[in-house]
Amino acid sequence: MRAKLSVYAGVIGILASVPAISHHSFTAEFDVNRPIELTGTVTRIEWTNPHAWLYVDAEDENGNLESWAIELLGINALLRRGWTRDSLSAGDLVDIRGFGSRDGSNTGNASAVVMSSTGEALWEASDE
Repeated sequence: MRAKLSVYAGVIGILASVPAISHHSFTAEFDVNRPIELTGTVTRIEWTNPHAWLYVDAEDENGNLESWAIELLGINALLRRGWTRDSLSAGDLVDIRGFGSRDGSNTGNASAVVMSSTGEALWEASDE
């Protein structure tokens, strides 16, 4: 009995130490009725889970510089599409299409990322 109790306690301890995996719903954070199109300069890229993030500075319609945070796919999905940490660098000019956040902030979810200089599509939603 004591051995079984020790095994159960061990299993519970191991399971409790595993972080919960969660994922947000696209529609909870982004608005399909708020399409965005940006041309901007990459300031940084974060290869984090569950999604990578692309940060760009882009001009608004009045010529004012705005900083945007753009959610990309998960790292594994980007790697399967041929992205590496070197696919984009700070200073690269990119065209981004996607959808803006529900809260109206300068946050979006990309449906396409294209290199402005070459027209090379790094990925588009139709790739999926």
